[in-house]
Amino acid sequence: MVNAGIDAGTKSYAVYVFEDGRYFEIDSSAVKASPEDFVEFLDSLEIEAGAGLSGYGLPVKRIYEVDEHDLRMMTLNFDETVTMGMRKVIDLVREKKLEIYTVPAVIHLNTVPDHRKINRIDMGTYDKVCSVAFVLHEFGIDQSFVLAELGYGFNAFIAVENGKIVDGLGGTSGFPGFSSLSSIDAELAYLLRDINKDLVFSGGLKSYFEDRNMGFDADIFSEWVMKGIHSLKAIVDFDTVYLSGRFADHVHKRVSEEFNAVNLGRIGKKISAIGASIIASGISGKDGREVLESLEILSARGTVLDHLTSDVARFLRENITFNIHNK
Repeated sequence: MVNAGIDAGTKSYAVYVFEDGRYFEIDSSAVKASPEDFVEFLDSLEIEAGAGLSGYGLPVKRIYEVDEHDLRMMTLNFDETVTMGMRKVIDLVREKKLEIYTVPAVIHLNTVPDHRKINRIDMGTYDKVCSVAFVLHEFGIDQSFVLAELGYGFNAFIAVENGKIVDGLGGTSGFPGFSSLSSIDAELAYLLRDINKDLVFSGGLKSYFEDRNMGFDADIFSEWVMKGIHSLKAIVDFDTVYLSGRFADHVHKRVSEEFNAVNLGRIGKKISAIGASIIASGISGKDGREVLESLEILSARGTVLDHLTSDVARFLRENITFNIHNK
């Protein structure tokens, strides 16, 4: 029996086995086309405890124990006629009763003060918490730093103080990523009116470059990354920035001009999957337990919609068909 971590990314799914270091990466399009094959593969690993597949995050529980409300909070998909790729994988994991646990997102953690969560949903999804777990396990438990995850879709920035996550800018609530526009000017949101998931994955720097018939510009990309890093200087005193994701190499030089920049992208594997395996091992009571305790993962509570102000929540209730606080 093994402990495994699973990262469900925009471009690919990654699986890491903690005990022997086996690593697998599968195109997200292939998982979406045949989720049954992916879940059969997970089953073949003979998992004692797995962690991941949690979307926007959920306090720790077995995936086969999550209910419909939990699933909506994890996927933020309120249209029952739409089957999202990860949702189908989750449904199959539930059917097989695989021992895979959900992982909370930044917003679920009690180490993040409530006032920093106001009208936020995405302060860093579960995989960002997993990446922080990797850093603490590999580089030291009591560090203060910022993690900058620079993926195909989104850029996210997580602030860690003495081994605890205290704030975060999520991929959809911060600065533009490669394919995603991230946070939206409120006036633009008003003009757009009907905003769907397709838009969330559009309008990033990739579109900017294509509109101008130019190739990838590392200086422009790095400028936005530096904005994300510096914004968290208001919260945490840090000198070290850990860079991960497919664009880590492109920004390393610029970030190194001001910080001790550690390029995790050179590891060649998704550190979020490795971190998820550390969390899974910790859940099993093995190596990784100290990281689990430092991040206070097992005491995470609530949902991603718990921190909306009453006036914003009222507008939301007018647009979705179930009680957002029915738990």
